[in-house]
Amino acid sequence: MNPNIQFTTEVSSDIPKDILAERNIGTVALQVHLEDKEYKDGDLSNQEVYDIFHDRKALPSTSAVSVGDYQDLFRPYLEAGKTVIHVALSSGISSTYQNACIAAEDLEDVGKVYVIDGKGLSQSTSILVYKGLDMAEEGRSAEDIVSALEEMVPRLNSSFIITNLEFLKHGGRCSTLAALGANLLKLKPMINMDGGSMSTDKKYRGKDEDAYFQYLEDRFPEGAKYDRQYVCISHGLVDEAILDKAASLLKKKYKFENVIVNDVGTVIMSHGGKGCFGVFFLSEE
Repeated sequence: MNPNIQFTTEVSSDIPKDILAERNIGTVALQVHLEDKEYKDGDLSNQEVYDIFHDRKALPSTSAVSVGDYQDLFRPYLEAGKTVIHVALSSGISSTYQNACIAAEDLEDVGKVYVIDGKGLSQSTSILVYKGLDMAEEGRSAEDIVSALEEMVPRLNSSFIITNLEFLKHGGRCSTLAALGANLLKLKPMINMDGGSMSTDKKYRGKDEDAYFQYLEDRFPEGAKYDRQYVCISHGLVDEAILDKAASLLKKKYKFENVIVNDVGTVIMSHGGKGCFGVFFLSEE
């Protein structure tokens, strides 16, 4: 193990709390604004976010982590003699990456911070953290790890299926007519992270559960090659039985070694809404 390396990321990477503690991962939270109150990502449960929207049609808005908050995250590790590797949410959807870079530059006289643009969201970025930690445990240098992770970024396979467009519509992420039309037709779009920004190329019909498993099948077509070490499921208030079934399928049929399931945080929930369901893994070269 290289003890001089410290990994950090945003709370919005949706890493389960037990893994954060077990693997000593530092985090910092985006700001969440809801009904004239200020929160940090993770302060509100998904059920609270859903209930407030259902009752009052109020949705959280979010803002990036400030440069000062990044400095507060990095400085104690640097002063302890560690090199920090920070995996940031995609620069295509948030200014978190840019702010982390500014903080790293400001702290150059204290120590070295490498900032990686994860080009993804939710647990997509967590896979880079896990792979980096594995390399640190092998004793590899920070420079080697950063180089390897940057080569992995284009291979991150990252998408969500959205089963209810009300949150997207209310938050201005899609037009009212498009959301209304999709809901009337019972369409459930798959949102891809292509090069760090969002796009849609598939839509599903029918019951939510049927859509989830059709989406899973589409994620792993015949002959697809992928790194079987980690796969992550992120979701917004999806039924536990469905999550268990999906995790079992990923282990038994698709042979993943580690299936990590966790709720999305407030940042993702405020856009994806109840029923959002994402699967993240690393494709092979």
